[in-house]
Amino acid sequence: MKKFFSVIILFALSMCDKIDYPYIEQNSQSADRVVLIEKYTGHKCSNCPDASRKIDELKFLYKDAIIPIAIHPGGLPEFTSTDNNYPYDFTTTSGSQIAEDMGASFLPLGSVNRIQGDFGRCFIKDQWATEIEKLLFDSQGNPLPKEIEIEINSNLSGKNLLIESNLNKLEDFNTNLKYCLVIIEDSIISPQVDGENYVSEYIHNYVYRFSVNSTYGEIIQFNNDVWSTSNEVSFDTSSNNNWDNNWNNFDNCYVVGYVYREDNNVIIDCFKKKINE
Repeated sequence: MKKFFSVIILFALSMCDKIDYPYIEQNSQSADRVVLIEKYTGHKCSNCPDASRKIDELKFLYKDAIIPIAIHPGGLPEFTSTDNNYPYDFTTTSGSQIAEDMGASFLPLGSVNRIQGDFGRCFIKDQWATEIEKLLFDSQGNPLPKEIEIEINSNLSGKNLLIESNLNKLEDFNTNLKYCLVIIEDSIISPQVDGENYVSEYIHNYVYRFSVNSTYGEIIQFNNDVWSTSNEVSFDTSSNNNWDNNWNNFDNCYVVGYVYREDNNVIIDCFKKKINE
């Protein structure tokens, strides 16, 4: 169960202003569902570290009821391209496609379970808490029940990972459901502009590395409300061009699985698992 805290935002919505932590009041309710936040960011985006600090704030408030992913869109090279000062290439083909499809036309923005937002399926950072709350709780503040259970088991052997997923449908749906698996990585040390400062050893977390079963996953074929699937991953340049023979940061990698509706692309629930746990 995930502890929930209500949030009172005391500042105006702004993409660029530096934020302060809001006044928070603890609530005894708990969340059952888990929300996916896809933060669209770039190492040359001076306002993006504020969005990362907003993620940290939301993680403090909602604990495991949210799972963040940081996507660096290749379609916005003014924020994500490489050069001598920013040598690390965080972009991926599938991540760039997602950012474009979700409407990330500037940075920072974020999708919240891919619901419709003010910018395609995106919101500015100071709107994220409001949308998270609506996805986790009803109008009386009661936790919305889970609609699907996701369980992930992984087995790492050398640089090869076997991922076994088990899904249990708890509600009936009038559309096909799809399941997507992605790999993310924490604690990548690389330059980042933060406001007017150039930070040479910035810590990049929740970084989207690649999608295991295609950009938008696969259709779930339930049998008596249960479905299981297996996928294999190789941590080498075939999956991500940063994974050369010297890369061995397995302790910083996670697999994230999420289920979404095919008719409207809205995510229902998600699950995060350390790959070598």
